[in-house]
Amino acid sequence: MPSVPVESDPDGFYGRRASDLAIDDDVARIIESYLSPDQRADFRRLLRTIESPWANLLLSGRPHRFSSGTQAERERFLLAWAHSRLGIKRQGFQAVKRLVLFLTYAKGLESGVNPNWPSIGYAGPHRRASQAAREPSEFSIESLRPANETSLEADVCVVGTGAGGSVIAAKLAESGHRVIVLEAGPYRTADAFTQREAEAYDTMFQGHGVLTTRDSAFSVLAGLTTRDSAFSVLAGQTAGGSSTINWMTCLKPPRWARDEWERECGLTGVASPTFDSVIDEVWSRLHVNVVESIVNPSNDVLRRGSEALGYRLGVDYDVIPRNANGCGGRCDFCFFGCIYDAKQSALVTYLPDAYRAGARFLFDTKADSVNIEGGEVRSVEATYREDGRTIPVHVRARTVVAAGSAIQTPALLLRSGIRSPGLGRGLRLDPTTALFGEFPSPIRMWSGPMQTIVVNRFQAADEGHHGPWLESAPGHPGLSALAIPWSGGRAHKDAMRRLDRVASTIVLVRDVAEGRVRIDARGEPVLEYRLSTRDRRNLTRGLQEAARIQRAAGALRMGSLHLRECSVGDGTSPIRATEFDGFLDRLGRLGIRENGVALFSAHPMGSARAGTDPKTSAAKPTGESHDVRNLWIGDGSLLPTAPGVNPMISIMALAARTAGFIRERLSQVN
Repeated sequence: MPSVPVESDPDGFYGRRASDLAIDDDVARIIESYLSPDQRADFRRLLRTIESPWANLLLSGRPHRFSSGTQAERERFLLAWAHSRLGIKRQGFQAVKRLVLFLTYAKGLESGVNPNWPSIGYAGPHRRASQAAREPSEFSIESLRPANETSLEADVCVVGTGAGGSVIAAKLAESGHRVIVLEAGPYRTADAFTQREAEAYDTMFQGHGVLTTRDSAFSVLAGLTTRDSAFSVLAGQTAGGSSTINWMTCLKPPRWARDEWERECGLTGVASPTFDSVIDEVWSRLHVNVVESIVNPSNDVLRRGSEALGYRLGVDYDVIPRNANGCGGRCDFCFFGCIYDAKQSALVTYLPDAYRAGARFLFDTKADSVNIEGGEVRSVEATYREDGRTIPVHVRARTVVAAGSAIQTPALLLRSGIRSPGLGRGLRLDPTTALFGEFPSPIRMWSGPMQTIVVNRFQAADEGHHGPWLESAPGHPGLSALAIPWSGGRAHKDAMRRLDRVASTIVLVRDVAEGRVRIDARGEPVLEYRLSTRDRRNLTRGLQEAARIQRAAGALRMGSLHLRECSVGDGTSPIRATEFDGFLDRLGRLGIRENGVALFSAHPMGSARAGTDPKTSAAKPTGESHDVRNLWIGDGSLLPTAPGVNPMISIMALAARTAGFIRERLSQVN
């Protein structure tokens, strides 16, 4: 993000450097505060390497320091790393690119405004709207705030307040059981949300928004490994979990997925009308509807393109139902917490339900381990954090529900000494990449409801419904900046300058591959995941189909997220057929490889999955651990396979089902 000389730069955009916004200080803070000691050492090793003439002689054939080169020489150096055959060098490039570009465009200064925003057509948080929402939320929860070491007793301890944990806490509290809920993240409600992208990632996402699959984007030069950090993983760590910061897409688990869960994984009844009623109950509690599914310009690209290609509404593409009540499309920042309480997340539905029924809550409280005696769970050991202090919390409970997410739940159980063969295995991500299309008129893809059109025409093209499906993404400046390919400082600024005319179509696949969650020496989760050949092929097919839709909708320029240039169109005239065919061919040739294209996931699941075989699953079909009595899995970890749709409704419905089994067990004990 250098200063670039141009003939006319009235707003100073091209002349502004990342360091003018103190991004270098921010990167140092992130490295020092959020990464493990080993990761910090690896990052320092990266910096020493690019400054070492001898290392550069070995790696690039020229004995010079990075900092001694001209701007053009340094850009060539970085691009050589970006396109290297060595995964280790691509990792080094990605480590810096992701952090610097995200912060440069997402960070708000003391005024709350980023000076780059006006230049790219981004208005930033709505001051009046934010001020209008400063009234305390009617859904507020008074949580416990221990001043010293604390011991508590309950019938049930629920670890995690996301989609699954919130449902189970509400169901069991409403049945009269004593429930204590632990949440590692903060308790933030409508009156505290700032609508600022960088702050939201820092305070409400796991890993402060820099979570990646192994090898971490920062774990470079630790050895001549060829394994890459492929995926940026978005997962909530706040009251309500990912339901607080997701894109409000509500899709029911398809019948074919439910048949698979019942037939192959032993989840009796999930394909029955009885489970239909469970799903309908969740649907109703979240106020899911299509009336609020206003189609903004970015989603309209999918709709117009589908119509132009002759696709059928309700068959090939559809309107996405949303859990919105009184939203009215009046703001652009649902991703960072709803200041109107219109998003019917767990934060304003099941968690207040549980609280009103008598459940007690501790936020900023991380579950460190569960205690097991004689093969049965006895208690949870946790740590409450406030103002730099750490306070031990002991919760003795007859039943424990692990619901901290498909990332944190297996980590908790592994820290507790559980070594079930199936624990941590089966991680699914719904691998995702995107295609950017530029249009003649402003799109402002971050404006209005985030996802309201889905194209599912191609999902059945691969056996087992592993084909791609297409949706839109809101693409606020930080997320867009880290995704847009970097081929030099000037080219990236040019692309960001055109951002307000861009629509982003994301491609998701129901993955064939299975990853794994392990823990490092500190007991923190490490995500291991590599795409299968079929997943790569299906992602490529999805990009090609997205391109057809965008061209049919009138795109004047399109580009994928590949590091190597992969775009078509000049942005001023329609894309000719011969040019377009060449673009499709190039997408096919480049394919999908780790750190060769930006890859994302917002749907980690399946890492403590339900099944009948303890060798391949961590939980029984009821949700109870194979190894520990009265220890239950209550989040997306439990999904036996990916449902092939955005998973929130699936997670909540299975959690309600699990709550029924827990309630039955507790009644037997009584």
